[in-house]
Amino acid sequence: MFYIQDGRFSHSLTTHEAILTAATSKHNVVDFFAGAGVFAFATSGGASLLFEDQVFKDFLSNNHFTLIVGVDDITNTKALNKLRELRDLYQPNLEVKVFCHNDRGSLFHPKFIWFKIDGELRLITGSGNLTEKGLRRNREAFTINIYKDTAARAVEEYWDLWISENNSNLLDLDDEKVIRKAARNAERFVRTRRLETELEGDEEENTSPDTANEPSDLEPTDTIAGENLPEGVLVNTPNATGILETEDYEAWTIEDNPEVLVAEIPNNNVRWKQANFNVAVFERFFGGIAGGHVERRILLRHVGNTGLLEELEVRPTVSVKSKNYRIELNAATGLDYPKGDDRPIGIFIKVATRSFLYSLVMPGDVIYNEVLDYLNDCEPRAGIRMRRYLTNVEELRANCPSLGFWLI
Repeated sequence: MFYIQDGRFSHSLTTHEAILTAATSKHNVVDFFAGAGVFAFATSGGASLLFEDQVFKDFLSNNHFTLIVGVDDITNTKALNKLRELRDLYQPNLEVKVFCHNDRGSLFHPKFIWFKIDGELRLITGSGNLTEKGLRRNREAFTINIYKDTAARAVEEYWDLWISENNSNLLDLDDEKVIRKAARNAERFVRTRRLETELEGDEEENTSPDTANEPSDLEPTDTIAGENLPEGVLVNTPNATGILETEDYEAWTIEDNPEVLVAEIPNNNVRWKQANFNVAVFERFFGGIAGGHVERRILLRHVGNTGLLEELEVRPTVSVKSKNYRIELNAATGLDYPKGDDRPIGIFIKVATRSFLYSLVMPGDVIYNEVLDYLNDCEPRAGIRMRRYLTNVEELRANCPSLGFWLI
């Protein structure tokens, strides 16, 4: 089957979700499973997104998986550190190798993953890398093929032959050659960003002389994992305080004019952080599948008033027997539901398929009245009904200029 990952496409399926579905057994039986994945590039965020999911935790609790990543570009020291952490966490079931070669005219560029599970071999081949952008944000395409019996054995034999003939190129994460290449990737990235920043500065000097002397907010950091090399994270960009690599940060930027939901959050007593939405909002805006049993993930990052991107929140698309569907919001942790008539307001910006930036605005926050006035103008309150207003970024920015989204 052929699929397209495209946040503006109504039938989009992400590479991330396809992999998790392929790694899930359809039968509750104990059996020997195995798998392997090969990606040209990896980031710490991409590796976390895939291998820290409960589906992979369950798979690796009893089964072996081989991961091979390239280091010709993007994969840097921070990515290697995350891969070491995952390898040690799941040992001996997770084996991680780095494809490191000396062919100057050739780039290591494959992206595929397969699982031997439930008596079949499930192979996903596509364009997305092991990064947050590749797994969720970029416009990518992939195919899912199912092989059984003789065909499955042929795929395994072909894989084993490739591994055998490339054994000399498959190095450990701690190999000095791998470490040097990863550090150079970070250094190359920062040099590129420096050049881009200088060019942008020249453009501004030509078009906006009043701002030409303002300091750039795209200055790189000075060290990488204790070495005297750049990290590849733009630390003065408000979001990038050690949580995200720049490559992963770009999966969360606000581009063009995506969809926005402004929603009052209902009182669910001490569990109000599990925000309830009706089925229409759950399916049409958040992209959930009511009553479905396929692996779908809603990704959230809360944005505070300073524009700081907080930790990734990964939520299965949980459907319940009632007509309400829940999405848990970490930003509500430890907060009491407000008394009186004022309600918390959640603002969700869709940046990709089932991926959202959000802000939880509480009564008493300095920007609450600004958001409340906007919601009152667009959809006046009617009784006790929770208001759900769909809009776009352009309108939201014009009416709520104080939100932290615009500082990202």
